[in-house]
Amino acid sequence: MDKRELPSGALDVLMKEYATLRDEIQERLKTAFSHVAYAGAIAAFAFPAADKVSDWVPKAVPLLGAFIGFAGLCWVAALNMRWVQHVGKYIEQIEDRVLEHFGEPVLAWEHYSKKVSAKSWILVPKALKADAGTDLNGELEGKRTNDA
Repeated sequence: MDKRELPSGALDVLMKEYATLRDEIQERLKTAFSHVAYAGAIAAFAFPAADKVSDWVPKAVPLLGAFIGFAGLCWVAALNMRWVQHVGKYIEQIEDRVLEHFGEPVLAWEHYSKKVSAKSWILVPKALKADAGTDLNGELEGKRTNDA
């Protein structure tokens, strides 16, 4: 692969942006998982709470409120996860640019994670086998030349 050097200082800017985006991913994942935990807590306490207030409020009212809260928190968690995917795509572009600068893969996590992604969100992806051509240098260079 041919090297296409970045202008002076551009690599530093890209690496700072890369680090900032990695931090954003961590924060968004924490937020998404905490929202899922809150949604689980709402679901766990909804039925006992509905029983306790059923003397003066129809049982459906607290259950409906709990369902709305549960759905809202799950929706916010899903939005955060979707944003993490967008950030990952952008990080992949940064990795491509750094690859062009050095002429070899220096940053490659997003490309690797794309190769080991599961077909369904509920399945755990299998790691690539070392004997199955997982040489990151070869894979990335082959991908770039095929995509270009």
